[in-house]
Amino acid sequence: MMPDLARIYDRAFFAEHGATNEPYIATARWIVGDLSRRFAPARVIDLGCGCGIFAHAFRERGAEVVAVDGALAPPEFAFPGPVEARDLTVPFANPWGRFDLALCLEVAEHIPEELSDAFLANIVQFSDRLIFSAARPYQGGTHHVNERPKRYWWARLAAHGFAYDRKRTGEFSERFLADRPPFMWMCQSISVFERVTSRG
Repeated sequence: MMPDLARIYDRAFFAEHGATNEPYIATARWIVGDLSRRFAPARVIDLGCGCGIFAHAFRERGAEVVAVDGALAPPEFAFPGPVEARDLTVPFANPWGRFDLALCLEVAEHIPEELSDAFLANIVQFSDRLIFSAARPYQGGTHHVNERPKRYWWARLAAHGFAYDRKRTGEFSERFLADRPPFMWMCQSISVFERVTSRG
């Protein structure tokens, strides 16, 4: 279990990563636009949704979205829409069914290593396609306790039946390098994963 979530992810955190940060919001909208064009998901789950911008932007494009997080943003920094309260380090069942796309962006670096296996088991249960990113070593940030290179997460997710999709990740990288959204760091660690083993 993650202790002190409300203390760690306080007003100052959501002021930095919330609805009042225009470059952050513009970059999130760019990411959602690109993913929508590539995958046209009808159902999306956003795991570790933060202020809710990704969930909100997918809803604006007509997708049905479930947003999940263990820390709720103050209303002035949050986008509209319900958030399902779950600690992503505690095993929980999926009551919402299957999704076309699971999104988990810039969450894993906040999870202590000893809780990361339970976290990964949670996020892979919803969809056969996972869009994932995590802060790299020395990136820095609030409660970044588990910054790792991309290959670390590729290996960890492989153990949960997911393979790194080099082609689709490369296509995404080419697009953001050409378009250069305001916060490039939000795009640089994004990888596409596909399930390669059947769900047990």
